[in-house]
Amino acid sequence: MKEDSIATDKVVQSVLAKIGVLNAKELKAWEHPRNDIRRLSARDYAASLRSQLTFAQITELVDKATDVWPQFNHKVLGPPSRQFFARAADALHLNVKAARYTSLALYGFYVDGSRTAMAKPLIFVNSAHHALAIGTAFCHEVGHHFRAGSGRGKSNEVRFYFDAAYNDHLDDPGELAADVIVALGGYPQTAANRIFTRKRRRQIARAGGIDRSVIGRIRSHLETSYGFDFSRTLSPDQNLQYLAGMIHYAKLRAALLEEYDI
Repeated sequence: MKEDSIATDKVVQSVLAKIGVLNAKELKAWEHPRNDIRRLSARDYAASLRSQLTFAQITELVDKATDVWPQFNHKVLGPPSRQFFARAADALHLNVKAARYTSLALYGFYVDGSRTAMAKPLIFVNSAHHALAIGTAFCHEVGHHFRAGSGRGKSNEVRFYFDAAYNDHLDDPGELAADVIVALGGYPQTAANRIFTRKRRRQIARAGGIDRSVIGRIRSHLETSYGFDFSRTLSPDQNLQYLAGMIHYAKLRAALLEEYDI
């Protein structure tokens, strides 16, 4: 156990040391979150979902998630805690490392571990974020773990989760699959049907924005379920960063309802 912990720390340090060099584009993009928000609002999520993931692939993801969280897509997973991470890590047979990283552009990453000294795959989450964002990062990386286990993920590759990459996720089946886990975990079906009514979901899922009434229901859900609302304690850029994430996962959740009735 101790040897694996040391190996995990070494892998984390090695990956973090290379981020500035290998991922300068993503780090730079976070400086302009408004650009990402505009692009997200104009994207057709329903078309992206149909082109990247089949119904069978999505139901496979749901089945895997339900094995870990029996109430998945029925009840909210709840704010992350040490116990939440420990139970999931044990069920998934992986290492989890949560530590502060200076750049908030990074949410986390996944390493499959087959070419490292680690006995198990690794999920790293940047604990400098709000608890909701930490939970989002963890669930996203769990999605990569599911894909790797099914043989669909790219082996021996570090999968980064950067905030300013949501538009790219819509053209990448691996990233979109990981985001499906977040969307279903964050907005279980009963809540999703209440927030994204039949009258509104088609417009939201396709190339349309989200109107004030829907935004109000989303914010109420996030505050009640996860203790999150946009705050003056966060910087303006960080509020915009979380707004981009809110729009992305809301449109994806509406698309899952519209296209696959999930």
